[in-house]
Amino acid sequence: MAKTVLFFVYSNRYDCANRIEGARRYAEKVGWEIQVIERNNVDRRLDVKGIIDFWKPIGVIAECGGGIPEISRETLGRIPLVYFDEDPREAKGRGLYVNSDSLRIGELAAKELLSLNLPNYAFVGWRRSRFWSEERRMAFASALKLHGYTPIIFSAPPKVTELRRRKMLAEWLKALPRPCGVFAANDALAEEICSMASSAGITVPDELAVIGVDDDSVICERTNPSLTSIRLDFEQGGYMCAELLDRKIHDSRFMQISLKYGPVLIVRRGSTRRFAQTDRRIAKAVEYIRRNACEGIGTLEVAGKMGLSRRMAEVLFRRYVNRSIHEEIVSVRLERVKVLLSNLRHDISSIASLCGWSSESVLRKTFKERFGVSMREWRTSRQKL
Repeated sequence: MAKTVLFFVYSNRYDCANRIEGARRYAEKVGWEIQVIERNNVDRRLDVKGIIDFWKPIGVIAECGGGIPEISRETLGRIPLVYFDEDPREAKGRGLYVNSDSLRIGELAAKELLSLNLPNYAFVGWRRSRFWSEERRMAFASALKLHGYTPIIFSAPPKVTELRRRKMLAEWLKALPRPCGVFAANDALAEEICSMASSAGITVPDELAVIGVDDDSVICERTNPSLTSIRLDFEQGGYMCAELLDRKIHDSRFMQISLKYGPVLIVRRGSTRRFAQTDRRIAKAVEYIRRNACEGIGTLEVAGKMGLSRRMAEVLFRRYVNRSIHEEIVSVRLERVKVLLSNLRHDISSIASLCGWSSESVLRKTFKERFGVSMREWRTSRQKL
């Protein structure tokens, strides 16, 4: 009978599914069964001890994010425990932690917004005090300071009601000097910002360029315009948690470590693609390419969406984007290739057809020319981060 490891999650959202997949990938190697326990009722305390007695696990992974206070070393006793996205500074004694790399996330957001050459920058933190939000803010501010900028920070009193917080945020957005690059601590906040901006008549991305974190496709694709986001390697984080847990199970003396999983890349969408307001055909073409590049589209289809001849479409596109329509299509396809490469479940041989390439050999050649390494080498390098 397989040994059971419990994986407590706060909610069954996008990033949790990837975390769980990473843990299960490691579990397959060592013969574990991963049992997911979701806290699906925030108003009722989780009976951790009862759950432990029922499943009798050999270990526990707790994806907390501040959302499952009932889980602690005290409630689990001697059962090995790894915290996932929990503040190592909390008074839980020594422990094993795996968290997102907030320093790299904040720096990546700063680089992306600084590349737009905007005069103003801002940060919006999570609705409640969370260590990862504060770390992202500090990293973002430090990176901007190197370039002579001080971001405008939105913060609401800790005990303010949600309705009041939203009113304060709406007023803060209206008062921001524009154009401005806004870094939101995660995608849910970034979506909220875009919605409030639209209601206030503030255009995104022309007046506010907005970037979030997580690359939650459900949020990013439904936001208008679609949301640029930093994709985190949640699957690798889950794998690291299971690997740490296995080490702890076999060595009770292994007491304390804090590891980081990093961002994979920035998935660029409409919320940061700024073009001259005098010709919206460019923004329309770029969005069409982003959504359809992996379906095998070519320059003619894009020109048709712009309502221009192929030649005029190319001239206009290159004027504002600084590359050809074909180059933009290839760039979007390669971005998707990297996303798929970061998920070890995808065989390299299958990625070409999923990303609109005519053959695997063409993709391999293009990837090597663009990034200087093979697809396999790129995947291996991501695993080592």
